[in-house]
Amino acid sequence: MKKHKKKFLIGLLIILVLGGLGFGVYKYYQYYDDTKLENKNWMNRHIALEENEEGVYEVNTINTNEDISIFNLVYQDTIENKIENLKDDDNYSLENPLIIYNPYGTASQSYYVYLGNSYDNLNYTISVDGYEDYEHDLGEDNEYQLIGFIPGKTNTLTISSNGESVIKEITTPDIKADVDLKLEETSSSDEDLTEGLYTVLGHDKNYEANVYLYDNNGVLRNELILDDYRADRIIFDDGYMYYPYESRGIMKVNSLGKIEKMYDLGKYRMHHDMILDGNNLVILVDEVGSDTKEDVIISLNLENGKIDNIIDMKDLLPELYEKAILLEDNKTLDWLHLNSLTLKDDDLILSSRELSTIIYLSDYKNNPTIKYLITNESMLEGTSYKDLLYTKKGSFIDSAGQHAITYMPLDDDEYYLYMFNNNYGSIVTRPDLNWDNYPDVGSYEEGETSYFYKYKVNDEDKTYELDESLEIPYSSIVSSVQIYDDNLIVGSGMDNSFGEYDEDGNLIKQFTYGAKKYAYRVFKYSFDNWFN
Repeated sequence: MKKHKKKFLIGLLIILVLGGLGFGVYKYYQYYDDTKLENKNWMNRHIALEENEEGVYEVNTINTNEDISIFNLVYQDTIENKIENLKDDDNYSLENPLIIYNPYGTASQSYYVYLGNSYDNLNYTISVDGYEDYEHDLGEDNEYQLIGFIPGKTNTLTISSNGESVIKEITTPDIKADVDLKLEETSSSDEDLTEGLYTVLGHDKNYEANVYLYDNNGVLRNELILDDYRADRIIFDDGYMYYPYESRGIMKVNSLGKIEKMYDLGKYRMHHDMILDGNNLVILVDEVGSDTKEDVIISLNLENGKIDNIIDMKDLLPELYEKAILLEDNKTLDWLHLNSLTLKDDDLILSSRELSTIIYLSDYKNNPTIKYLITNESMLEGTSYKDLLYTKKGSFIDSAGQHAITYMPLDDDEYYLYMFNNNYGSIVTRPDLNWDNYPDVGSYEEGETSYFYKYKVNDEDKTYELDESLEIPYSSIVSSVQIYDDNLIVGSGMDNSFGEYDEDGNLIKQFTYGAKKYAYRVFKYSFDNWFN
C-alpha cells in the first residue's frame, strides 16, 4: 500500500513538474509572440531589403507569415539601418543611384533615391505614356524621396544635373484603393494655377481612407498610407509632416517618408481639425466613453507627447448644452459639433456646425473665456448669451453650417475670418429651431449654392460685416476653403469636386472625382519638404 502511494505521489510530482514546465514554456512563447514586434533582432531577421530583377532595390514582402505593420517605430528604424548599410557602398552616384521603392511604407507612389554625392541644379522628371510629365527641382542633398510615379504603369525617371542625366525605367506597383488616376476637369480662366499638390482627405469614408495627392493636371501623384482614419489636415513644421494615421494617433514623418515619432491621444479621439501653436498641436477631439461628442479641445506637446490644456465646451456654454435634445436613434449628444479652429495670438476661434456659430475663445491655455459669438440671434434664443453677440453691419444672411474657418490679420482692431459657408440648415439636437432667418438654406442632399464668405471683424466696435462673398458648388457638410498664394482652393465634398479660383473670384479650373459619397476636405500644399 505504501509502495503504491509512493508511486502515486512520484507520478503526481512528475505531472506537476512537467505541467509547470509546459506552462512556463507556453507563457514564454506567449510573451515572445506579444513582444516580437518590439524586438530589434527579430524585426531585422524578418525584413528583407533585396535586389529585384531590374536591379532596383526594394523592400520585399516580409518573409514570414507575420503581419508587420509599418506603424511601428522598431520597423521604421530597422528599415533605416538596412538603408544605411547599403549606403556604405561608395559606388552610388548620379549615374548609378540607389533606388528603393517606398521603403518606409508611408507613400505608395514614391521612391527613395541615394546619389552618393551632392549635385548642383538637380531635378527629376517622370514620364508615362498618356500622362503629362511630372517634374520638380531638388535641393542640394544626396538622398531624396521622389514622388509622382503613376501606379500600375511603367514610369521613365530622368534625374539631371548640369547637363548630365540618368534614365531609369521603373514599373510602379498599383494601388489598392478605387480612386481616379486622372480626374475630369473643367477650365474657365487662363490664369495660372498655383504650384503644389491638391491633397484629398477622407475620400469616400471617415476611416481607412488614405490621402491622395493630385497635380495641376488632375493626375494622381502620391498616396499617403494611413491605418484607421482619414486625416483632416497635414501640419508642416521644420521639415517634418504631422498628420493622423488613426483616430487616436498622430505621427511625425520626415522628408524621406520615415515615421520618426508616434503620439498616442489616449482616451481622446480626434475629429475634423488640428493646428500648430508653437510646439503644440491643438486638436478637436471626442472623449471616448462620454455622453457627448465633438465638444472637447486638447493640446499635444510634440516634445514629450503630453496632453494638456483640456477644454470641455460644456463648461463654457452650459445653457446651449442643456437646450440640446438626444434623439432616440443617437447614442451620444452632438450638441455643438466643432468642425474647425484657427489661432489668433493666444486665442482660438472655433466653428460650430450644429449651432452655425463662430466662437471666440480668449486665453485658451490659461483661462479660456468666451469673448464673443457670431451667429444669428435666433440660435441663442432662450439663453443669456445674446450679450456675447457681435453686431452685424449690413443685410447679409449669416453663415449656416460653416466649415474651415480661418483667421487673417488686417490691423490692430480689425481682421478677417474666412470660411466655407455651407448654407446648410439642420440642427439635429434642436429640431424645433426656426430657419426663417436663413432664406434659401439647403438640406443634406439638396441646395442651390454654398458660399465662400469673408467676414471683417472689428473688436473695438464689436461688429462684423461681409467683406467678400462668392458662390461655390453646394455641399451640405464635408467641405473646405483655403487661400493659397492669393488664389482660393475650394473643396465641395458633396459635389465630388474641388477647384481653384483666382484672386478676383474667377474659376481657373475645377476637378471632379469619382466617389460613392464624398471627400472630406481638399487643401493645396507645396510639399517642399520632400524636395528641399
